[in-house]
Amino acid sequence: MKLIIEDDEGRKTVVPFVRDEITIGRQEGNTIRLTERNVSRRHARLVRLNGHVVLEDLGSYNGTRINGERVAGQLPLKEGDLIQIGDYDLALQVEGAAATAAPTGAITAKVPASRRADPDDEDDAPAAAAARADEEEDDDAEDGDEHDHTPPSAEMRRNATSIIRMDQMEADRPRKVERVPEDEQPRLLVLAPTEFKGQEYDCNRTELRIGRTSENDIALDHRSLSRTHAKIVREETGEWRVIDMQSANGMTVNGESYAQATLSHGDVIEMGHVKLRFVGPGTLAEDIAAQGRSGSKKMLVTAAVAFLSIAAGAALFVVKGEEWFGPSPTPPPPVVADTPPPETPQKPPETVTAPTPPETAPPEAPPEVKVTEQDFETALEGADFDKARADLETLRTTKGFTPNKVKELQQRLSTETKAKQQLDLTEVALQNKSLKEATAAYGAVPKTKSFASRAEALKKQLDDATLASQAETTGTDANKPQVPSSEFMRGKDVGRDIDEIKAKVRSLSKAQDTINGALEIANDCALLDPSHPECHLMLGVVYAKMKDFKMSEKHYKEFLTLTPDGYPTRDKVINALKSQQGDGSTTAPLPKSPSAVTNGQ
Repeated sequence: MKLIIEDDEGRKTVVPFVRDEITIGRQEGNTIRLTERNVSRRHARLVRLNGHVVLEDLGSYNGTRINGERVAGQLPLKEGDLIQIGDYDLALQVEGAAATAAPTGAITAKVPASRRADPDDEDDAPAAAAARADEEEDDDAEDGDEHDHTPPSAEMRRNATSIIRMDQMEADRPRKVERVPEDEQPRLLVLAPTEFKGQEYDCNRTELRIGRTSENDIALDHRSLSRTHAKIVREETGEWRVIDMQSANGMTVNGESYAQATLSHGDVIEMGHVKLRFVGPGTLAEDIAAQGRSGSKKMLVTAAVAFLSIAAGAALFVVKGEEWFGPSPTPPPPVVADTPPPETPQKPPETVTAPTPPETAPPEAPPEVKVTEQDFETALEGADFDKARADLETLRTTKGFTPNKVKELQQRLSTETKAKQQLDLTEVALQNKSLKEATAAYGAVPKTKSFASRAEALKKQLDDATLASQAETTGTDANKPQVPSSEFMRGKDVGRDIDEIKAKVRSLSKAQDTINGALEIANDCALLDPSHPECHLMLGVVYAKMKDFKMSEKHYKEFLTLTPDGYPTRDKVINALKSQQGDGSTTAPLPKSPSAVTNGQ
């Protein structure tokens, strides 16, 4: 038998029911602890009696209900009955198999929940208000007891239960990962730190993990992030949520700490020192248009107020002018010489038509700044990423620019930004003579157009440094033990474990984010046994996948030197080298096999 608990947001927790009594309430010490304020400190209990389960309300303020009916005293339960305690729904379910061990913990559910209206309370509002005031006084007194309580004894700790957090269970809950339609995809915009600022990521699947390592869907290599810090999920209802994966530095949304939170357009998520803005699907263009409409309306309202103010001032001047400066010297009309002037009231101010002053004309709009795609390209090629980013924001609102085109330019901006970062890391590593770090950094450089010449120059420096390092390794004392750099190769015997080594290299070389690990293991193989041909074959294959054809050719030729005619894969390597020669990428002659040298060929 098990007890299923569901909160007001639909999240469920399953607790095996193996005890004779389970107490439920907000106070510490209950078997099941529900922390919302509409749950009393000792709310109810479930008791096994003669093979049945009985529910008893313990005098709670909001009461306990079974299938909508308020419980008075004790009432037996049957499978499928709906128990309502505050904002939580509970139900018993009988399992076919024997129950597993009971969890040794109380359930702490800290999720925002609105207080449900109680019909009984509405019928007796004055009594409810008085009861609520009494309970608040009791709560204050009990709170003082809780803060000053003595530590529980060892016997109490053995019989008590530890805490199982619902947000931890929510983080581990499996979800079906599906593709999100393009027009429904929100985006995450990096606001900080500076080295990642401006990068954007499409939420194109229903679950995306964020963290420091490359195994995550969104990898931001920053020391303030955990390996897997949080994940963004799309629920079946269509809402997007962010869930903390029990990270070291935690997570805030709009400055408030959360274990999980529902996301809306414009929300700022902060994980360590990394800040992301959640941009809803299609909301960027709408926001810009709304801002334009708001600005136009404000300009029109301002002009209208100015016009009315000046017109009223002119009318007041005309009406009050005679009072301030005396009668006008204009002679009276001749028709009034023989008849007395009628006693009529003075013309009201609104009948006076004031000329429109020139300053009431709306100001001329500033000339529209024209930004073209060529401006973006020029800024990108000049590595002026701030200007390129500003040009791209302008192009988003330019008529004729489709979302796909904007997305393509954004991808180029992100690629060139990452290329510059990785090339900077490569250059620093080469200056520090850290060949391993330089190789890893250069391996992560994406295909770049703006930094193609710099990438080629750094590649030549890296190749020269690699050859020099290998020459130094070859010239070391043969009796000195060689220590591999990879953890995988430590303790390995190349001759004995070559099949296992080849399988590991083959697995790591399938993806660009793990190919550096494959290169490290293949180098360690050649370090431990330089005369083993399979080590050089692996190096040739890995370097070819990394587009380093110079190093690939070097190790392929070493493989041919160490293998006799008829050796497996020898003919494939020869054909590969011949095809490279046909492309003009190499002109050196192919080495001969040891058997050919022995026969005098």
